[in-house]
Amino acid sequence: MNKYVLTGALALLILVIALPVYGYLEPTRMARSQEELRQQYVSDAAVLYIENCAVCHGIRGEGIGPNPPLDNPDLREADYETLFKTIARGRYGTAMGAWHIEEGGIFNDYQIQELVALIRYGDWSQVGELAAQRGVIPPTLPVPEVGEDLVQQVMALGPEGELWAQGMQLYAQNCTTCHGVNGEGSDLGVPLNTEDVREKDADILARTIREGVPGTLMAAWKNTLSNEDIEAIVAFLKNWDRINEAGLVLEPPEPIHIDVNNPEEMLALGERIFTTTCTACHGEDGTGGIGPAINSQQFLSRHTDDQIRDAIVYGGRRPNSRMPAFGDRLTSVEIDALVAYIRSLEPTAPWVANPRGSGQGGGPPWLQATPDANNPIAPGMGRGRQNEEGNMPGMGGPPWRRTGTPVPQDHRGENMNRGPALRLRGEVVRVEGNRLTFQAETGQTVEVMLGPPWFWEEKGIALHPGDIVELEGFESPDHMEVNWVRNVSTGETVQLRTDEGMPVWNQTP
Repeated sequence: MNKYVLTGALALLILVIALPVYGYLEPTRMARSQEELRQQYVSDAAVLYIENCAVCHGIRGEGIGPNPPLDNPDLREADYETLFKTIARGRYGTAMGAWHIEEGGIFNDYQIQELVALIRYGDWSQVGELAAQRGVIPPTLPVPEVGEDLVQQVMALGPEGELWAQGMQLYAQNCTTCHGVNGEGSDLGVPLNTEDVREKDADILARTIREGVPGTLMAAWKNTLSNEDIEAIVAFLKNWDRINEAGLVLEPPEPIHIDVNNPEEMLALGERIFTTTCTACHGEDGTGGIGPAINSQQFLSRHTDDQIRDAIVYGGRRPNSRMPAFGDRLTSVEIDALVAYIRSLEPTAPWVANPRGSGQGGGPPWLQATPDANNPIAPGMGRGRQNEEGNMPGMGGPPWRRTGTPVPQDHRGENMNRGPALRLRGEVVRVEGNRLTFQAETGQTVEVMLGPPWFWEEKGIALHPGDIVELEGFESPDHMEVNWVRNVSTGETVQLRTDEGMPVWNQTP
């Protein structure tokens, strides 16, 4: 066969095979290419957005004041031409100016196309993260400034205008963290600028603010705000629509710029975040409130930076903890700054008597009533059915208490037999939660249980590897139970059991 004929046949065979394969793979290749182009456009546009647009629309596209949010489904579904023209030519009668170079702006066609891609396809949380990495930090849980001009305009709205203006100022200072600058609500608090709220009785709103809402993040404000303050906030909430109709709104602050490589600026950022975000629950300067005392040796000596970061990102993990997760609300830069600030408190952190904070627990209303010293309640006199001996249930207590012979319990509160008391001294090797490992002076390695984890976190003393400790305890099957432990290095002592061997965490306060 002629070699040219053979070559031609071979080439034809390759085409016959290749064309269908190419046709089959081409849609996938085209889709992948378009995806790569969108990725490139969005990445480039994010930088343009941060440098030029975030000051009005927020670093996550959340919108600032009257400037609309860009992270919303309506814009993602808007057609390309509408978005392009809006950016290029601006919007008449609004603060949105023209950005195309032919309209006096700074962007060319390609750059506006990139911004359109960002609006339609971008992950705004990642845009915010990129902004933070470049030192553009959002106003953290914004606390708007209520200027004198705004106050005067609200006061001029009517006879109660002065009360409304006072309520607006108090709302801006205390409520925007959870309920939003304009009452739109958040994952921390319900919306307040609604008809449902305005229709509620003023006394109900006042009581809610004063007493809080059990089982939610809404704390009682009666110890922070006066009755007059609460009355002013209620008046503002019930007339918020009239204030808005007059064109008077609270405007959140603009993003700030910091040098993320400057430790002092990062520390200042962390302090600002703590003040605006954390003090509502953890108290001023972290001294405790609804949440535990952050500024305490108990907390700071027992939690690593990673543990603190996890608590911020994921929220509280203990039963009944109301600590919300801030991983979706704060950027990694903000979280790093917050952790750095919290850690900076450790050198001067005090030993706090009640590290959980006075606001935690509290009990039901019938336990919060003021005791009457002249009419104490006798035990065993409550309602109930008499037992076979004619006694009311609860009278006299359990047999071991009636006989005067206490039954010691382990860290779970279970009965156990207590052996002879042992007193040991040694050097701390490891502390894991409520389990202490130390090297005794006699040479043996000793494992001791320091009460239940929740008790040790709240009432314990600071223990670190290398500290010298003294303790008294008794042997249990797999570890040593402790009566008391003293950190010789710091002079701190904590009593874990009474003289009768009963764990102090089971005792009535």
